[in-house]
Amino acid sequence: MSRQQILTKAAAYLPGPLRGLAKKAYLRNRHWAHPGLKQHGTVQDLYYWVSEGDLDTLLLLQNYVSVLYPDSNTATHGTVDIFTNNGEFLGTQAFDLPHLGSAKIRVSKLLTDLQVATGAGFGTLEVHIAIPDGVLGLIQKEKSLYFWDRFYISYTNRKGQMCFVHGVDKTHIYDHNKSEPQFWYPSPGGHEWAPEIPVNIDDYEKLSLIIINRTPKEADFTLVVSDTNDESLSWTAAIPFRGVHRFELTSSSTNPLVSTELRLRMKGMTTQFGRPVVFKEFRNGSFSAMHC
Repeated sequence: MSRQQILTKAAAYLPGPLRGLAKKAYLRNRHWAHPGLKQHGTVQDLYYWVSEGDLDTLLLLQNYVSVLYPDSNTATHGTVDIFTNNGEFLGTQAFDLPHLGSAKIRVSKLLTDLQVATGAGFGTLEVHIAIPDGVLGLIQKEKSLYFWDRFYISYTNRKGQMCFVHGVDKTHIYDHNKSEPQFWYPSPGGHEWAPEIPVNIDDYEKLSLIIINRTPKEADFTLVVSDTNDESLSWTAAIPFRGVHRFELTSSSTNPLVSTELRLRMKGMTTQFGRPVVFKEFRNGSFSAMHC
């Protein structure tokens, strides 16, 4: 048990007013969810990418610091680190971001530039945008300050249709002038996830639940699909750190369940906020993606 877990458990026995004072004294203006945030830096998340068949991924990266400091020189640079579905490192691509500017990166081209074999298919990526030099001097006056770019990632097909999914969680903490990041989550949690509404699988060619492991240890995720008769099927996948798994559901794979009102539940979720991407592919060739 970590020091923070011991203190948290002990604090539960304190009266309410004393508990609040103890928490304030311990944090000393640091972030309540992660007291390690006590310097200056950025917080980054992992995103799902796909580049196979009819689908590709497009990164539209904004210099979001320009909005926060419009009168400063916010020209900066960044990197995209790309990984396989098993979390294995494929390569890095650098990019520049001018003041009030943006960068557009297509994953299929990124893979070509990195000379990655076309069979890579899908995986995860992390975007790291450096704090602009023109902003560093301004924030040094703060005891601690971290930027988190929860951007939208776009998926597209050959017909030109696009859909977007935003970031939902955190993975790494990058302290300024430190070469190695910290993990936001030190170990997997035991959470569960379920969408708000049931699924009629007959509406889709394929429905995929895409789940990422943002913790440093391998974890087992189990998808349970139940029908109105309380019959169920389940599938389990062991996902390494930075890995991503696609649970793919079709009318055929969910036989013999009643298809019109399926209830979904994911067990073994490593983090509280890291909801799956629900990827819907229709028989007419269109698709959509969302978190729910």
